[in-house]
Amino acid sequence: MARLPVIVGFGGVNAAGRSSMHHSYRRMVFDALGESQKASTIAALQQLMSVDSVSSKSPDANEERAGLTAQQVLNGSLIRKIGNDLFDPEAVSFHEPISVNIENDNLRFNVKRKALPRQIPANWRIKQQQANEFEVTVEGNQDCLLETQRALKVTSGGQLPSGFDPGAGYTSRNHPRGLQMSVYALSDALGSLGIAWDDVLGQLAPDQISVYAGSAMSQLDAEANGGMLSSRYLGKRTSSKQCPFGFAEMPADFANAYALGSLGTTGTSMGACASFLYNLRQGVLDIQSGRARVAIVGSAEAPITPDIINGYAAMSALATDAELADLDGGVLNSRLACRPFGLNCGFTLGESAQYFVLFDHQFALQTGARVFGSVTDVFINADGYKKSISAPGAGNYITVAKALASGR
Repeated sequence: MARLPVIVGFGGVNAAGRSSMHHSYRRMVFDALGESQKASTIAALQQLMSVDSVSSKSPDANEERAGLTAQQVLNGSLIRKIGNDLFDPEAVSFHEPISVNIENDNLRFNVKRKALPRQIPANWRIKQQQANEFEVTVEGNQDCLLETQRALKVTSGGQLPSGFDPGAGYTSRNHPRGLQMSVYALSDALGSLGIAWDDVLGQLAPDQISVYAGSAMSQLDAEANGGMLSSRYLGKRTSSKQCPFGFAEMPADFANAYALGSLGTTGTSMGACASFLYNLRQGVLDIQSGRARVAIVGSAEAPITPDIINGYAAMSALATDAELADLDGGVLNSRLACRPFGLNCGFTLGESAQYFVLFDHQFALQTGARVFGSVTDVFINADGYKKSISAPGAGNYITVAKALASGR
């Protein structure tokens, strides 16, 4: 009999908070919860966001403070205007190209020796002033890049809860945000098992664990590929960490190195919108075939950076502030930004890291693990011929049909 992959743990973090114990789900349906569930949801987010606990000698003041604190928690989660935890979307650094036309006199300035370019421009005249200082005379026009700031056309996103630092729980210096989120998310998933991970390892051979996790966009912030690709344009030095930290399979590598200690199969499958499902399929196949008894699958994306926002906005894929305002009578409401099928809007970027822990059904019975569900198959189909890569295609219908038939 083929082994059935069952979900025995899940965890992660996104704009709604922690995934384990259904915390993030409850935040999404907060208005439909009872009072006790609302209180526990607020308390869970307080811990995540490091919001001060409510304390006062005056009951009236305590009640008022509790209301303000609850509202602070609610305002600082879910889709909203991008906050200063990441960057200020109203003042993003840009370089503006300008050409200085010097008509009546030459431009003169002094520079240190180390600031001189290795290849002196043809219209520069260099004269040594002191041992380590030179006078530069520029004849004619000079092209420059002027550092300035602009507001982004898109200022809404699914940012992690305000105040939450995904790297605070371990030594995360120089780690890209997506990898910090990955370590946190996997730790959350392992915590939901209810079984110590060392006890799981003690019942398995080293090669009976598979780990599949990755990032479709890779890590594009300053600590990884983003910094590596921009350093020479910004006059900075590329670090030894930026290139390896930018690899797309790093969420799996970090999972093995920081949380699992796994020596089994590892890697990632990348997809523009379905990397998690691609990795889930790999884990399911490993368990069904007997290659693994435990599979950890997940993905981590941290795409809320000015560069990625500009990239998606340039292809008219994102809901801009102006387009959102048009939908609501000229008033921008960032809370309502996620309307990808609106008449004139694109989608909204969000950051998230999520992991499943899968056991084969026999190992789940052996360990007494709690079973949340099973995964019998994952269907993936290409779209065939079409003019637009990003538009839906026939493969979507085939995938849905197969999934429904499997369920029936």
